[in-house]
Amino acid sequence: MTTQGPDGTGSGGASRKPAAPLPVPAHRPPEGLPEHLLLLMMASSRLMMLDAARAVPELRLTPPQFRILNYVFRHPGTSLSQVAAQLGVRLPTASVMLVKLAQEELVTRERDPASRRRMQLLLTKRGERVMEAVRANVFARLETRLAQLDAEARTNLDRAMPALELLFRD
Repeated sequence: MTTQGPDGTGSGGASRKPAAPLPVPAHRPPEGLPEHLLLLMMASSRLMMLDAARAVPELRLTPPQFRILNYVFRHPGTSLSQVAAQLGVRLPTASVMLVKLAQEELVTRERDPASRRRMQLLLTKRGERVMEAVRANVFARLETRLAQLDAEARTNLDRAMPALELLFRD
């Protein structure tokens, strides 16, 4: 029986050919920058989700579930409303995804000690271990890819970081 990976293809990505590289024009007019940047963002998001899925294939988590885990990892004590806003979904949709993560014992909902009416989301010990494995896998892949760049490309990437941080700030 073939299982589906996070990108909808068979076998969870174990024996897949690498995606064709994105075409990079030798000279790109400035007005083409947003489209090219969007393509790169989508490709990088897809690759990170595949790396995340490879780290914990037994969980068969969806990309939105990985995004929730990462958000709760980065913002312990966050609320359901904040998770929904971050994902760009309605509260009931976020709630259903969180119920599944809670059933997998990855996330827990607890009363906020500062406000009895507010529930906070926290990773369980298992959730923390999963996120550590996922992050290690993603960072290892990034380090491998960065090592393939020559010194000039790495320097250019490093110089672009302040502008990218401004573009993608939460």
